[in-house]
Amino acid sequence: MEITKITVQKKRKDRFNIFVDGAYAFPVSEAVLIKLGLNKGMQLTPERMEEIESENSAYLAYTTAVDYLSYGLRSEKEVRTKLREQEIPEAYIEPALQRLRDQKYIDDLIYGESYTRTMMTINRKGPRVIAQELKQKGLDEPTIMTALDQYPENVQLENALALAEKTLRKQSRVSSREGGQKTRLYLQQKGFDKEIIQQVFEEVETEKSAEDELDALRVQGDKAWVRYARKAEGRALVQKVRASLYQKGFANELINTYIEEKELNDE
Repeated sequence: MEITKITVQKKRKDRFNIFVDGAYAFPVSEAVLIKLGLNKGMQLTPERMEEIESENSAYLAYTTAVDYLSYGLRSEKEVRTKLREQEIPEAYIEPALQRLRDQKYIDDLIYGESYTRTMMTINRKGPRVIAQELKQKGLDEPTIMTALDQYPENVQLENALALAEKTLRKQSRVSSREGGQKTRLYLQQKGFDKEIIQQVFEEVETEKSAEDELDALRVQGDKAWVRYARKAEGRALVQKVRASLYQKGFANELINTYIEEKELNDE
């Protein structure tokens, strides 16, 4: 087999098309072309063809990974997944990853620390959620624990407090107790530990004024009244509404006030 022609690809000037015995055979990168000294008239043995294929695959694995990393930091697992998606042979993935490790292009600790700082600053996520996400990205437990050192307790408290205050402001139509429960659950879902949540609730005001609490009760009471009035009336309707409001965390005194108002308005 003889290389009879070498042409530059139209869309990629760093890649060349190799023609063997007058017919197109395969593409190669400029780096592989130079490294192996490929030129017109060169005779290609089966061993030489295997060498070209190996060099091409190794180069493709490395450059694909570098291109992927050019858009931002990635974990080692993310890079490996990307190479597999590009159907890079497994035999060439690990050498490419090792080369990237040696060059510090991939470093799970650096990635984990950066990810932690971003999530705590932009998304205000708690450490537990961040740890779960880093685990999904392939980081091992010791690396995750070290990365989370970037998230000091005072910042956790500051973030959790800001989220709690924002959530509580949205609870104007529910009881103080239900608003507090929803806020606590939200902080848990965001990944904050119970110790931080407890500190938050020692600082925020969850109790509404009596007037605001009664306004919230009226909203919930009217909804319950319309819902239960479809199947009940009289004392049975009142009992259902009363039970519903009690389950939602409203105090009996306020419930009585609402029921009295409702009965007077309905007379």
